[in-house]
Amino acid sequence: MADGTNDDGIGLLSGAPPPTPKPAPTPAAPLAPVAVAPPTPPKPSVDALLTLKAADDTSREVTAGTVTTLSAVLTSKAAEAVPVELTLEVGYTSTYPGEGAEWPVRWLPPGKKTMVELFPRKEKASVHLPPNTGVPLTFEITAPVGVRYGDRVEVRIAAGGAGAKLTLACVARQAVLAIKTSRGYEREVADTLLARAEEKADVVFALLVPSSLRGYVFAEGMSFEGVREMLKGIRKARGLVDGETTLKEVEPLLVPKITVEGFVEGAIVELISGPFKGEKARVKKIDQAKEEITVELIEAVVPIPVTVRGDHVRMLEKGGGKSGS
Repeated sequence: MADGTNDDGIGLLSGAPPPTPKPAPTPAAPLAPVAVAPPTPPKPSVDALLTLKAADDTSREVTAGTVTTLSAVLTSKAAEAVPVELTLEVGYTSTYPGEGAEWPVRWLPPGKKTMVELFPRKEKASVHLPPNTGVPLTFEITAPVGVRYGDRVEVRIAAGGAGAKLTLACVARQAVLAIKTSRGYEREVADTLLARAEEKADVVFALLVPSSLRGYVFAEGMSFEGVREMLKGIRKARGLVDGETTLKEVEPLLVPKITVEGFVEGAIVELISGPFKGEKARVKKIDQAKEEITVELIEAVVPIPVTVRGDHVRMLEKGGGKSGS
């Protein structure tokens, strides 16, 4: 065809062909969820699971020459048995630096049947701790004879590297000792002992000669051995009574007893001292302040009042009267 058209009447355009359209992207399939494990909590250290507590006292006062026992309990909260390293340290302090005596200390290692000496100042030991079961740690401490007042020993216990810690201690105190003497020589023995105590300090601190207790002198001192040594050669001193006397036992002797206590007006008494010794009398008046009693002799022809000290009469029969003032 000369006119440039085809038989179908469709004309051909000159130039670049139209662009071919791109197919739409196919959406990607969703990814399956991936399971993520939760973070594992850090395992607690063995040290954080240890507890160390005193079984009774953490500090105790003791007298020279006595033996006392202090104990602690070590416990582990771990789920299984664990080995733990114990560190034991013994330390001494004295009110007189350089003069304090060392205290013998022994302990019973877990699993052992006999106590062993803690010779070094610091010692390590391995302990196998079962879970949630207390393991006892027992220490036997002896206060030496030459201990001074206020001297102190400490047993410092540490479990693990930075675990539980505990300190057990004993402190020296004075003791009240009873000295047996011949009757009537209490003051003589006390005076001689006092003179010796002034020459040698820190053995005897005080002496008590109770008038109401014949044949005894009480000494406040640091040790039996020190007082016993001082008593050697003292005339009429018969030695120390075994065992310590408590302050509670001595306290009644420190309070003066009122000699007219228990007497009432009208009571029948016997004079036990003075010129009318052995005579019976009737109480007429009681003077608490002066500790005196006024009586009338029963067998006297003329009733004459006689005033005597309260400790010069002995009660025979109580009357129904009143106590004086």
